[in-house]
Amino acid sequence: MFRTLGVVLMIGSAWGSITVAQDPTPPGKETTERSERLFQRFDQTAKELEFQSQAGEIYQWQQTPLFRFSSEGNVFGSVFVWMTPKKHLALIGTIGSIPINQRDYEFVELHLLQPTPIVPMTIGNAPRKRWTPEVDQLELKPVPSAPSVATDGGKRLVQMRGIARQFKAEMIHNSQTNHLRLLPQPLFRYDDSTAEFDGALFAFVWDNGTDPELLLRLDVQQRDGNSVWMFQAVRFTWRQLRLSHKGETVWQADEFLNRDTAEQRTPYLTGLTGVIAE
Repeated sequence: MFRTLGVVLMIGSAWGSITVAQDPTPPGKETTERSERLFQRFDQTAKELEFQSQAGEIYQWQQTPLFRFSSEGNVFGSVFVWMTPKKHLALIGTIGSIPINQRDYEFVELHLLQPTPIVPMTIGNAPRKRWTPEVDQLELKPVPSAPSVATDGGKRLVQMRGIARQFKAEMIHNSQTNHLRLLPQPLFRYDDSTAEFDGALFAFVWDNGTDPELLLRLDVQQRDGNSVWMFQAVRFTWRQLRLSHKGETVWQADEFLNRDTAEQRTPYLTGLTGVIAE
């Protein structure tokens, strides 16, 4: 998840002088009105984002967010998914806001999920970001020692929750290791799932909010004529991450040093996109 850092403050200074003039408001009302206004803004930003594979498939924005969150009382966000025409997960993203110098700045976090190249796109206001994500890191891996995929949908959900609990996630920041907490319910699960087509997204969160720092994607895929459980780690923070399964590291990512560059080529993109008008 995107949070304030020194370089962001430098970016924020480019937006000009700041004036604040507000009438007194009852306790709590200001926060509620602010969050409602911001969530409406996030919906509009997500609606305007357009993603298309180089093969011509247009990814469809799912209007209802997976969930909305607030962190530390001043960072807000909505998590959305985009689907392929065949209703497979294509992309997940957070549209959110962060206060800098008494103004709300919008940020975007995106992670491509399909190992299919997309048409390059630009995001945000000046300085705009151009995103051309490489896809060679997006293959799913077999879940070690996974059970056979159940034929019953309810039992598959129980299986996915049990598999998710076998994973542990850590976030390393300022030489401190933070053990992330797994939310027990998936953020997303495919509708009309079958023993050949099912999957879910689970979130690992920090202890100071419910915004995801790492997502665990579980998916049923066909291998040699059999349905098998596969997994994919989806980073949702610029900080260093590590994912382990039953004590063995199965994925890790260094700090995302390219978060402020104008051209981003990794499956994960993050950055400020503009100031939010009052």
